[in-house]
Amino acid sequence: MLYPRQKELLGIIHDALRRTGEVPNGLELAGRMGLKGVSAVYAHLRKLEAAGFVALTSGGRGVPLRIELTAEGERHGRARPWPRLGTIPAGPITDVEAQADDFVATLPDLVPVMRRGDYLLVVDGESMTGAGLLPGMTLVMRPDVDPTEADVCSVYVEGEGNTLKHVVEDGSHVRLVARNPEYPDQRVPKSAVCVQGVLVAALAIETFR
Repeated sequence: MLYPRQKELLGIIHDALRRTGEVPNGLELAGRMGLKGVSAVYAHLRKLEAAGFVALTSGGRGVPLRIELTAEGERHGRARPWPRLGTIPAGPITDVEAQADDFVATLPDLVPVMRRGDYLLVVDGESMTGAGLLPGMTLVMRPDVDPTEADVCSVYVEGEGNTLKHVVEDGSHVRLVARNPEYPDQRVPKSAVCVQGVLVAALAIETFR
């Protein structure tokens, strides 16, 4: 397993080879990573070598260390992480210190609650706006979970299709409860309902450029 700094270094090496055909030296790599010296770079390089991502050849005194990407390093280097630089206030103006030791390379980096087997849905419609779920939002859903009445669920209703609702037990039936007063509850037989997933996270993405 690589740590974020090692993933960053692998990405820098991959990008440099793609653009120039050459790997920057240790001092240049340290500068690109915001490190004060080369010793930390060499420590990360040794970790990459142990993981099989780079091959290192020492040329002896006065000769720069030769760094080559392996096939595995080439494959992993394409997925360069994005730095997460901390928080920024949306109120009074204050100084923001960039913490470039945290990176987002995969969706679970952005949504830590994600697990293997979770899947994504996109909201279409306005029946759950009262729960903060707006059209176009991306939802992280988890299958094989026993829902509570507080959970927002992806539900398949036989003969009707899929819907996003709360599921409330009602004798031999269930009520599918919306969070928008314009959408009345639906009461349907339990036998006609299959809960396919429970909401664990929601992402709203607005583009500005």
